[in-house]
Amino acid sequence: MLDHDDQITFVPELIEIIHTFLQEYEQRKGALRNDLERGLVISYALGILHCDLEAVWDGLSAAHVFGELHPRVVFQECVGDDLQISQERQRLILQELNRHGWVEQEPESSS
Repeated sequence: MLDHDDQITFVPELIEIIHTFLQEYEQRKGALRNDLERGLVISYALGILHCDLEAVWDGLSAAHVFGELHPRVVFQECVGDDLQISQERQRLILQELNRHGWVEQEPESSS
């Protein structure tokens, strides 16, 4: 969860969650028919994860320590604009998605 630069990243864990979900889904519902169907199931699962994360964050707001201030606001004030995903990090995420066969990367041109 801490990468080599001590940056927090949950990408490997999220990919593993989705991979496990896909296996369970296919065991129960049968094999996915094509890449589009697989992509739609992955997208839907990511949406559910996003909703769950928001719900957990909202639930955390009930913690006495935050008073009337939502923890999301505290987070946003702390990180400001520093949370932008760097091009390098985005490239590494795409490589990981490609490794799992979830996206196809076009070969980089050697200019």
